[in-house]
Amino acid sequence: MNATNDIGPNNLCDSEIGTPIPWIGCALFLIVALWSLVLAGCSSVYETTKTARSPNEQLLLAQSLERGLIDAVLPIQPGQSVAVETVGLTADQAFVTARIEKWLSQEGLNLPKDGKESLIARVTLDAFGTLQDLTFVGIPQISGGLIPIAVPELALYKAQRQRGLVRLSIDFIEKKTGRLIRSTPLYEGDAFYNQYTVFFAFNYRDTDLLPPPP
Repeated sequence: MNATNDIGPNNLCDSEIGTPIPWIGCALFLIVALWSLVLAGCSSVYETTKTARSPNEQLLLAQSLERGLIDAVLPIQPGQSVAVETVGLTADQAFVTARIEKWLSQEGLNLPKDGKESLIARVTLDAFGTLQDLTFVGIPQISGGLIPIAVPELALYKAQRQRGLVRLSIDFIEKKTGRLIRSTPLYEGDAFYNQYTVFFAFNYRDTDLLPPPP
């Protein structure tokens, strides 16, 4: 009498004595299925700035602007009167103008509000925004579809990185004639705020914001 063993899907996880594929076959099948889901959840996403800005984004931009002015050198003599105007591709000119006015005042320039200034300090914003990067390895959140229940996100490793970047220059222009007097080099500042998740539940963050947000 010849014994015939049926190796099929129904017997893959059969642990009956005498079966040619023991419980190890079931374990391998589950590992392959889980790994397939993990690979499906691996992603690297790059995004530009988002609006409306979160508190962290606001802190990143404010401190990036401050750091860009730390080593800035005033190219004109103190004591002169100036008015500040800012041009850029974002709607942040009022905020930047206020910060530049504060810096110029600290450097010894006068900022009259009666229109009698002799110079215009024209601030050109080449960059004022945040860069965001997401790296994810794990099983993404699943809801609906073929599975009737919702599965929460399971992250073996997740990194959410945020970097604020500000780049600007200032031209000092004679108000009466429109003649360019002096120009600064490009000033640049940045700040970062990163959040990490490891092995599903261990969270930590890394930032150079001072003080760090709660």
